[in-house]
Amino acid sequence: MIYFLYGPDSYRRNQKLKSSLDGYRKKYPTGDIMAVDLEENPDDWTKARDFLNQPSMFVDSKVLIVKESGDVPEKEEKNWIKVLKSELETAHTFIFVSNAKKPLKAFEFLLKPPAKSDFFGELDGGLLEAFVKKEAATRGLEFEKSAWDFLLNCLSSVAERSWVAVAELEKISLSGFSQPIKSSDLKKIISPVLDDQVFEVARKISWSRSWAEKLGLLESLFLQKKEAAYIFNSLAYIAKGKDIVRMADYDVAVKSGNLEYEEALLDFVLSA
Repeated sequence: MIYFLYGPDSYRRNQKLKSSLDGYRKKYPTGDIMAVDLEENPDDWTKARDFLNQPSMFVDSKVLIVKESGDVPEKEEKNWIKVLKSELETAHTFIFVSNAKKPLKAFEFLLKPPAKSDFFGELDGGLLEAFVKKEAATRGLEFEKSAWDFLLNCLSSVAERSWVAVAELEKISLSGFSQPIKSSDLKKIISPVLDDQVFEVARKISWSRSWAEKLGLLESLFLQKKEAAYIFNSLAYIAKGKDIVRMADYDVAVKSGNLEYEEALLDFVLSA
């Protein structure tokens, strides 16, 4: 079975992927999981193929996570499509494909049965407000009308709105403002363009191949008093390949009380 998740809203797309993986782990606790990011490593389609072809003698099932499924070498495209099509109706093999855009013509079969697909477009208007209201409620946040209007106006001007909304709400919840939150409070920590250097440093951590460099970048954020939860969410959003699974596991550990965000971040950079 193939589940195709696509669209520019990577936060909701990743949340759908995470919830699907959580459900899979409950049903198949001994299943195998592998993740590949073909945007980062196009040749990893062969690793995905080999994983799918391995006999499952000691496991109940297996899951393959593929990011940017169309980014394979042109000469290998037909072979990769053949691999994917062979798994469309398998009973105990599940492939979750996560793409930022609609698939190219050669991969349009991912939008048709028996594959299952979900589109995650940018939220706007009432849909954006409903999403932000729900996320604010889960954090116990209440806003004066002027503050609420200011926040929505800021969010409506950026890309990746759901992700930015969650990151900003997390930052607001950690700021200790009295409630209902005033617009003057928001303006102390949020800018109309929501430009935060945490995102840029998180990208550098994500792409670095040196644990020492990763650690130095993380320490620089800690020294600037950046909130660990905000850093963690930024890295989770940027995560690629096997790091998607790692960050999902850290998220479960933190929310179950087994780890603090600082501990998860240190383990992430030191075990890279």
